[in-house]
Amino acid sequence: MKKRILVILLVLTGLAGVALWLRQNYWTDHMLRMSHQKNLAKVTCFNCHLVSTDRLRWAQPRPHHDAPAGLAVSPDGKKIYIALDDRDQVAEADTASRQVLRRVKVAGRPFGLALDTSGKNLFVTCRDGDRLAVLDTQTLSETGSIPVGMEPVAVAFCRTAAGDRLVVANSMSDDISVLSVSPLQELGRPSAGRDPFAVAITPDGTRAFVANRLVRLAPVMTGPASEITEIDPMTSRTVRRETLESAHQSEGICAVPSQPWMLAPLVKVRNLVPITQVANGWVMSSGLAVTDIKTGNVIQMPLDEANNFFADPSGIVVDPAGQRAFVASGGGDMVSVVDLERLAAWLEKADPTAKREAIYDMSLAPEYVTARIPTERNPRQLALSPDGGTLFVAERLADSILVVDAKSLAAQGRIVLGDGGLNDPIRRGEKVFTKAGFTFQNQFSCRSCHPDGHVDGLSYDFDTSGIGDNLLDNRSLMGVAGTEPFKWTGKNPSLEVQCGPRFARVLMRTDPIPQKELLDLTTYIKSLPPHRVVRNMDGTLTPSQERGKAIFFATKTPGGKEIPHERRCSTCHRPPLYSVRLSFDVGTGGMFDTPHLLGVAASAPYLHDGRAQTLEELWTTYNTNDLHGVSSYMNKIQLNDLIDYLKTL
Repeated sequence: MKKRILVILLVLTGLAGVALWLRQNYWTDHMLRMSHQKNLAKVTCFNCHLVSTDRLRWAQPRPHHDAPAGLAVSPDGKKIYIALDDRDQVAEADTASRQVLRRVKVAGRPFGLALDTSGKNLFVTCRDGDRLAVLDTQTLSETGSIPVGMEPVAVAFCRTAAGDRLVVANSMSDDISVLSVSPLQELGRPSAGRDPFAVAITPDGTRAFVANRLVRLAPVMTGPASEITEIDPMTSRTVRRETLESAHQSEGICAVPSQPWMLAPLVKVRNLVPITQVANGWVMSSGLAVTDIKTGNVIQMPLDEANNFFADPSGIVVDPAGQRAFVASGGGDMVSVVDLERLAAWLEKADPTAKREAIYDMSLAPEYVTARIPTERNPRQLALSPDGGTLFVAERLADSILVVDAKSLAAQGRIVLGDGGLNDPIRRGEKVFTKAGFTFQNQFSCRSCHPDGHVDGLSYDFDTSGIGDNLLDNRSLMGVAGTEPFKWTGKNPSLEVQCGPRFARVLMRTDPIPQKELLDLTTYIKSLPPHRVVRNMDGTLTPSQERGKAIFFATKTPGGKEIPHERRCSTCHRPPLYSVRLSFDVGTGGMFDTPHLLGVAASAPYLHDGRAQTLEELWTTYNTNDLHGVSSYMNKIQLNDLIDYLKTL
């Protein structure tokens, strides 16, 4: 027995020695050869193998909440309809008792709401369903549905000489669906800006204005600009594109009955200014775009005060008399009240230079901002009763609707929809993510640069290696769980480091987020799934995408020439994360962390400094030496096939 044990121990010792030899020789050689890293300190088997997305936070079930999205008040003011996109529901509440009366299931993540003039039909955009649903308000049952563009978020009803129309902003497909009501059919789909998010109709119904959240794609050193797209709802044709210079994140828009104006909140962004200027309030501030309906001229007015900012302006409404506008600050938990008569008086006496430079004058807001109404967490959408006497504020992350007397500005109570998710760390983390209170003078929140956890499409001048020479592209947070390390240099090993000391020192310019809130924040970020992509309903690939997949995983060119291992797409972008989480030099100016490709189609621009506006430019303009994958053999058709495949990831 003792001899047997001794033999077993000797065999095990021998096997351990062989394993050690293999580790020091074969495995070391294997990792050097496959990773092309000179230093193996950060390389393990898990960079390439044994990776599963099923275990990631975003792939796990999560709690759902009664977060209010779009609002619509009945013509008699007695009912308010509330889209609950996280529940796939629409709720009806009594405005007098502030009690929820009914809820109905509406598939596809209902988000935007609009009523016809009779109040009989409720129109609902279904963001994940790519459709518009029609509900009968008597029965709250679905009576119609029609496909529209991708991810419709807002809808407006209007009457035209040719009949009733619906104008729908399709955020993911960057276009606008114009529908007739009877019969319910699409009449046209003109292009919008990037991420159209809100719609408003002129009082006479002849024009529709669509506010777009993201800036247009442009060369990286060009000042950013988003747009307000003006269309004719009767003909479905684009009339004008009003430019919002150095501005983005417009999530609301409304007409002013007493003036030929459209008002749209905006974030004034100065991304090419060194990030050190956060301390002076110069990187990001909140404003109001005043668009002249007749001429298309735009004047940007500040909403912030000199030492106090009201971040992430979102929903906006104007009272029926056109005397006051209400603007929700999603990051500042506040509704700003704008006296439109005082604003008009200032604009009347201001010269062209004063109007052009108004947005930079942080002492100007008290001229026309007459009050601030405090709210619970993350007010996003607003609605007024038809008589203008009651203001409804969707407190998205409190699961409630604040009811305010619009004359006295006194809170009257709340329509309670849920418990606010206090026991859900993901929901608590979203509250941290959208809170501007952690930044210097409440200037911005995480959401200011990452709307819905995604990306704002801008590059920023970070000062970590010298002012003016470190322009870095903003990367999406969707699907980042499991893709550490972070930052373009890959120097932050975890989200806790990335969002803690680093975020405080470089961006917040205040004390770091407290540890408990920081853990909730990173839990929320890890729960963000990859951005939605365009695929066949059955999950199969088109012939073009199949050809593109073959190119992506190719080891040889079509002519039979071996592609060096370090220059194959799948070497750096290995499934299922499409990243091996290591840094490589692809000829763009240094060693950079490999971003994952999940949802890459929606995260333009590309490369570490955002110099490539499109996926095509990665290879047609910025890969002339075959360092970023061997692409010189590709013709136009092959390149198109590769990009078609990338858009499915």
